[in-house]
Amino acid sequence: MMTTMTTAPRPHATELATIRLHEGLVGFPDTESYSVIGGDGGVFELAPVDGAGPTFVAAVAGFFFPDYHPVLDDVTAQRLDLSDADDALVLVIVTVGSDISAAYGNLFAPVVVNTRTGAAEQVVLSGQDFPLRAPLVAAAAGH
Repeated sequence: MMTTMTTAPRPHATELATIRLHEGLVGFPDTESYSVIGGDGGVFELAPVDGAGPTFVAAVAGFFFPDYHPVLDDVTAQRLDLSDADDALVLVIVTVGSDISAAYGNLFAPVVVNTRTGAAEQVVLSGQDFPLRAPLVAAAAGH
């Protein structure tokens, strides 16, 4: 059974102090724990707890892409101990350009977080039609 993740804005998004990615982010497998910093307007930083490696900008998917509902396979849901989609927080990694109009969210590989435990995984959504670069400004204008 596949699980459709909700992307509704979550007030508890910024209540997480740390998230733990068992396999790190794509391209950065050695960094597994990130501090969650900020959160104003659904955007915050993911900074490596150990200080090694880059800091990423992330956004709560539901703040910018309310119609984004990725489907998570059962194996991933089990790894994250997600028995209820309401416990999932879907984040997108943001690429920031020279100004805000050049900011893009990666909908193809979201970070799914279990809000009860802080366990997280960046999930590559093979077979789902989501872009690697979705403009944040255009999405925000839809609010």
